[in-house]
Amino acid sequence: MNNDLKDRVYDVPQDVLAKISATVASLANSNVPGIQRAKTLMNDKKVTYGQLKRIIHDMKTIDKVKNKITYDLYGGELMEKWSNTFLDGERQLVKSKKTASQNINNNTGLNGFRKNAFRKTHSKNDSSKSYPNLLKSNSEQNSISSITGGISEEVERIKKLML
Repeated sequence: MNNDLKDRVYDVPQDVLAKISATVASLANSNVPGIQRAKTLMNDKKVTYGQLKRIIHDMKTIDKVKNKITYDLYGGELMEKWSNTFLDGERQLVKSKKTASQNINNNTGLNGFRKNAFRKTHSKNDSSKSYPNLLKSNSEQNSISSITGGISEEVERIKKLML
C-alpha cells in the first residue's frame, strides 16, 4: 500500500452510487455476498484508499458472468473503470511529487546534502543486533576460545597429576 495515500478518503461518483442503489433495490433484502459493502457505500458515499484497493481486488477475482449480482453490488464496470483510473492518477501524483522533490534536491543540494524522496527514514533497532559468538570466532582478537582452550589443557594436566 502506498503510505502517502493510506489515510485518504475519496467521494464515490454519483453514477456508481446510482448503479449500486439500483442493484440493491432489485434484490429485495436477499442475502447476497457484497450487499453489506454496497449498503455502506450508499450510506457513506465515501471510500478509503484501503477499501478501494480491496474493491478493485475483489472485482478482478470475481467471475463477472456467474456472479453478476455481486459484481453489480460492487459497482460493476463503472466502479472498475473509475477506481482503476482514479487510483492510478493518485499514485502518479505522489510519484511525480517525489520525483520533483528528488530533482530539486539533486540540483540545489546545499553543502552536498541530498535527500532521496523515495527512501523511507528509519532508526536502527539495537535489540535485533547480532552479537558474535566469541567461543566460535575465527578471529584471535574477538575470540576467547584461546583462553578457554588453555584452561581446559591445564585442567587435564591437573587431573593426570592427581591420579
